[in-house]
Amino acid sequence: MRRARNAQRKLKKARTELEALGEITDWEDEFIASVDERLEKFDSAFADPSLGGFGEALSNKQKQVLTQMRRKIKDKSKQAPQEGPGKPQSKSQWKSSFKNKSSFKPRVRNIEDEMFDNEPEPEPATKTPPPKHKPFLKIIDGGKK
Repeated sequence: MRRARNAQRKLKKARTELEALGEITDWEDEFIASVDERLEKFDSAFADPSLGGFGEALSNKQKQVLTQMRRKIKDKSKQAPQEGPGKPQSKSQWKSSFKNKSSFKPRVRNIEDEMFDNEPEPEPATKTPPPKHKPFLKIIDGGKK
């Protein structure tokens, strides 16, 4: 009973939105009317249990047709002119409360920023000349005895 009312509500909503957009076809109108009539009379729009789940109001194919209608409504409402300044925003204008991750910039040190083209390279420190005598080994007392 509840599933039948839910299905009827979805069908009526789809019909009103399609009519508001002026995009409802004769076939869609007839489909909605016939399914709504069967839901009123039998609480189910199909008789063969192999066509849908037990206790479901709509068969699998009927659900597909309904989702195609909803997709058509969504596509056509995006193509329709947007609301003016005095009209409230639609649900398609809703923004998430999560932060936008596209503005993320990693904290990385760029070595090229620290290179200076205008400054001359520092001169190396003056080198001390090597000693002129031969290296030798010196033994220091203080080890274990």
